Amino acid sequence: MQNLSKSLYTRGLQCTKVLWLKKYKKDVLTPPSEQALSVFKTGDVVGGLACDLFPRGKEIPFNRDKIDGMLELTKQYIDEGVKDIYEATFKYEGVLIMVDILHINDDGSVEIYEVKSSTWSAKKKISEIQKYIEDASIQHYVLDGCGFEIKKTSIVLLNTDYIMGTELEIDKLFSIVDVTENVLALQENIPATLQTFQDVLADKEHEPDVDIGRHCKHPYECDAMEYCWKVQREIPDYSVFNIFSLTAKSKALELYKQGIVKVEDIPDDFEISHKQRETVNT
Repeated sequence: MQNLSKSLYTRGLQCTKVLWLKKYKKDVLTPPSEQALSVFKTGDVVGGLACDLFPRGKEIPFNRDKIDGMLELTKQYIDEGVKDIYEATFKYEGVLIMVDILHINDDGSVEIYEVKSSTWSAKKKISEIQKYIEDASIQHYVLDGCGFEIKKTSIVLLNTDYIMGTELEIDKLFSIVDVTENVLALQENIPATLQTFQDVLADKEHEPDVDIGRHCKHPYECDAMEYCWKVQREIPDYSVFNIFSLTAKSKALELYKQGIVKVEDIPDDFEISHKQRETVNT
């Protein structure tokens, strides 16, 4: 059985090919940009602030080479009665997770808090944070498999309605969005999904034959795009994908499936808007 992290699981949901590449062919992936690294740093800062929502907790220090130690320390803290654990680490059926904030109730049940540096306002809909719900769902699955009773699962996001005064008010800086029901609704599909991933990873020699599409940029821009688009399919720097948005019903994908990727090869009778036609003809 191949081990999977939470991040590998969510990437596999986006595309099984990038899951395989991350396991067996990392050299073809594009390193994170400066902008991406900046986002990661912001996420670390936000995560640190969110811990103040549950003060006096204990953190599990990350050590890539000593995961077993992280698992053991998490168990030790739980046995000692620590109520809040940051980066609580668990493993079940080969899936490794680190819960941003694990709150343990007096009756032994637990609550999952997944912290994101994205924003939330009263106008937003739960569907807009579906990618985070998928993330939380695998954490629920692992904790449930480890024998915990999970009372609540929440996504912690920055509250855009908060206006800071003279002092930072942590409880107002964040919005805690309860996604318990949404996470529960995904549980029954996870075993089959994990089996699919294991089947894909069982073949270490042949990468999955997955064509390009909207999944390359949704919900995240894939770090295999350079490899899949430019190297394997020779999509030029300026192509039909620069003219049309990469949506589920993208005209760019329609053209691509007809073997047309160069802007100058778009047929004159191809139905597009007047503005798009002007762009094509320039």
